[in-house]
Amino acid sequence: MKYLCPVCGYPELPRAAQDDLICPCCGTHFGYDDYATTYDELRRTWMKKGAPWFSRAQAPPQGWDPIIQLARAGMIPFELGGARG
Repeated sequence: MKYLCPVCGYPELPRAAQDDLICPCCGTHFGYDDYATTYDELRRTWMKKGAPWFSRAQAPPQGWDPIIQLARAGMIPFELGGARG
């Protein structure tokens, strides 16, 4: 079973977003980064940085597009991500 990152919409987390899991996509360290910051705030910060892929050990999926990923997860209006793919 795969889990969705509540910050960036990455759909391949190996377990629920908690207990020191770090999302390879946005780099959110659950249980630490989200302690006093909302997922929406973390998402905005990630997007302001250009929504870069975080992990150096795990490559992004082929054809990965953060805007399409966010749109598919319902985290931004589909119109913003839909035109790209």
